[in-house]
Amino acid sequence: MRKLLSSLVFMLLITNGYAQLDAPELECAVVNADGSISINWSAPNDPNGNFTNYVIHELIETDVSVEIGTVANYNNTNFTATGVDGNDGTHCFFVFAGSNDGGGQLSASSDTLCSVFLQADNGLQPGTVELSWNYPVFGIIAEMAGDFALLMEYPEGTWSPILQTPLSSGINTYTHQVDICEVDLDFQVRYSAGGTCNSFSNIDGGTYQDQIDPSPPEISSVSVDSLTNDAVISWAIPPEPDVSGYIIYECIPGLNPMALDTIYDEQITSWVNPESDANLSSEGYNIAAFDSCFTSPGNPDPGAASLQCASTIFLTHQWQPCTDEVTLIWSQYSGWTDGVAFYEIYAAEEPEPGSGNFEPSEVLGIVNGDENTFLHSDATLGSSYRYRVRAFANSGGHTSSSNNRTATLFYPNAPAYTEVRAVSVDGPDETSIIVATDPNIGTIHEFILERKEANQQSYQIIDAQEALGQNELLFFDSGLETSFTNYDYRVQVMNSCDDIVDTSNFGRTILLEGIVNNDRLVNTLFWNEYEEWSAGVDYYSIFRRIDNEVTPSLVTTVPGGVTFYEDDVSDLLFTEGEFCYFIVAHEGSNDQFIEEVSLSNELCLTQSPVIWVPNAFVVNGVNRTFQPVISFADFNNYRMVIYSRWGDVIFETTNIEKGWDGTFNNELVPEGMYAFHISVADGAGRIYEERGTLTMLIFGLD
Repeated sequence: MRKLLSSLVFMLLITNGYAQLDAPELECAVVNADGSISINWSAPNDPNGNFTNYVIHELIETDVSVEIGTVANYNNTNFTATGVDGNDGTHCFFVFAGSNDGGGQLSASSDTLCSVFLQADNGLQPGTVELSWNYPVFGIIAEMAGDFALLMEYPEGTWSPILQTPLSSGINTYTHQVDICEVDLDFQVRYSAGGTCNSFSNIDGGTYQDQIDPSPPEISSVSVDSLTNDAVISWAIPPEPDVSGYIIYECIPGLNPMALDTIYDEQITSWVNPESDANLSSEGYNIAAFDSCFTSPGNPDPGAASLQCASTIFLTHQWQPCTDEVTLIWSQYSGWTDGVAFYEIYAAEEPEPGSGNFEPSEVLGIVNGDENTFLHSDATLGSSYRYRVRAFANSGGHTSSSNNRTATLFYPNAPAYTEVRAVSVDGPDETSIIVATDPNIGTIHEFILERKEANQQSYQIIDAQEALGQNELLFFDSGLETSFTNYDYRVQVMNSCDDIVDTSNFGRTILLEGIVNNDRLVNTLFWNEYEEWSAGVDYYSIFRRIDNEVTPSLVTTVPGGVTFYEDDVSDLLFTEGEFCYFIVAHEGSNDQFIEEVSLSNELCLTQSPVIWVPNAFVVNGVNRTFQPVISFADFNNYRMVIYSRWGDVIFETTNIEKGWDGTFNNELVPEGMYAFHISVADGAGRIYEERGTLTMLIFGLD
C-alpha cells in the first residue's frame, strides 16, 4: 500500500510537470513511557529551497494509512505521535517531504519504520520469562542491516544487555531464566541501524520468581584419600550467578540418592565424606546446587542427573602364593561425560612387611581407559606393595585416584634357626638325630633329614617331617653299620613354595674303635671327634660293661679334643674277658644354655684267655692234682682231657675247679708222662686250646 501511494503521487507530479524532493529516510522510532512514539528521519536535499513541510502517515492496515501530522521546519526531523500507544502494540510510519516549485507537491514516501513492541510473559517453564518482539522494518530479514540488543533493568536504574544479535539473524524471541528468588524486572529492545539515533521498544516486565534450581555442578573427580580411605568429591561452580550452596548425595544402587550434607557456601568446591570407606567398595556421589530460594534441606535433588553418578575407583588384587605376579583389578571410573583416556598404575614397595617404610611410588604401567586390569610381574617375594590407580579424563585435565591396595607377597622364609643338636648311635644299625627348630616360624615347613657316610660326597634323603610351633624334632635312622663307619646328618628346610630356604649344620656320629693288647692286658680305645657343635666338646665319658653286665659303669672322662684311651684290665683276670665300651660326648657351654650329648657305637673287645699249665705234679706232694690256671675265660665252655701214652682217655672234666689226681677208675696210674688237651672259650665265645704233656710222680707211697 505504501508503494502504491508513492507511485500515485509521483505520477501526479510528473503529469503536472513539477519537480519533487527526494523522500526522507526514517532512522528510528522510540516508544516513550506514555506510549507515544517519537520518530526521527534525515532531511532530503533541497538545493533550491523549495521545501514546504513533512507529512507523517501511520500505516493502519496493509493498504490503508492516515496522515497524523505535519512539520513545517525543514531542520526539525522528528515527530511524536501522541495519538498512539506503543505500549499496547507496534505502530508503523512513513514520511513525505513537500515542496513548492510552481505548485504544491509531495516526494515519494520514505521506507516504513515500525515501533518495536516487546512483550514479557511468564514462561511455560517455571522461573522463566518469555520475551518476544517484532522487526522494525519490512523486507527480507537476512538482508536487513543493524543490530538488536535486548536489555534488562536490574538493579533499578541499571540496564544491561542480556542478548545482542544482528537483525539479520531472524531472532525475535528469548527465554530469560530468572536467577533471583523474587524480583521486579523490566526489559527493552533497542535497535541500531548505524544512523544518528536508535530505536527503543516499549518497556515491559513484572515481578518474577526463580523457581528452577541451578544446573547440577560438573563433578571434576571423585577420588579416595590415600591416608584415610575417605571419598573426596571435587566439582566446578555452575554458571548461574545466584548459586548459594550445594547438597551432596550418595548414590545407592536401586534406591533414590540419599542426601549426606548441605554446604552453604558457593565457593566451596570439594567435600570429604568422613563416613566413607572406599577401601571396601566403590562409592557413588552426585551434587545438586541451590540458589537463594532454597529453604528445605534435602531439596533440590539431582533428579535425572542421579543416573550419572560419579563413582570412586575401587582397586582390588589377586595373588597366587609363591608367585611373583600380582593381578590388579579395579572398577571403571564413571562421571566424566567424555570418559577415561587412560589409567596409570602406581606401586610402592615395602621391603620389610609391617615396617610401614614404603619406597616412593613409581609408575608400573599405563593402560587404555577401557581396561581395568594390570599384571605386575617380577614382584619381589617377601615384600609388600602398596598399589594405586589413577584415571585421566579425555579432556579437562581431570584425574581421579583409587583407594590404596596393599598386597603382601608373603614368602615363608627360613626359620630363625635349624640346628642338628645331637646325633647318637642307638645300636649297631640305628641312630637318632635331635634337631632344634624355631617355634615362631609362623607357617608349616618341611624338615628333610639327609645322610651321607663320612667318606662320601653327596647326601641322600632319609626322612622328612612337617613342623609348626615345635622346639625340637626327633629323627631315627636304621639299616646302618654304626660299628664300621660314621655318618653325617644335616636337615634341609623346605617351605610351602617347595623352596629350600635353610640348611642346618651337620652332625657326625662318633665311631668308637679299639684293639686288645693281650701281652700288656690293656684295651686301647680311639674315636673321632664329635662334629659339629658351635662350642665344641667339653669332655668325653667312657663307659664299660664287663661280660654279661647290663648296666655300664663310668670308667673315666677325658677332655674334649682327646680321642684316645687305654683301659688297663690286668686286675680283671678272672672275668670272662669281654669288655664292651661306648663314648658319650658332652657339648660345651653355648649361648642357648643347652648342653646335648652324643653317644658312640658300642665296641666290645675280648681279652684272649691266658692258660698256665704245670708240667708235672706229685701225688701226695704239694700239688696233688694236675689243674691249669686260666684267666679271661668263659668256664662254661671249659674241658680238660688226660690221655695215656697209648691215647686212651683216662680223665675228663668240664669243671675248672676239678683237677686230675693221677687215678683211673679209682686206681693210681703208673708214674710217667701223660698227654693233656685243654679247651676253653673266651668272653666272646671263641674256643682256645692248649695241648701238651705232663709228668706224674709218685712220692712217699708205700
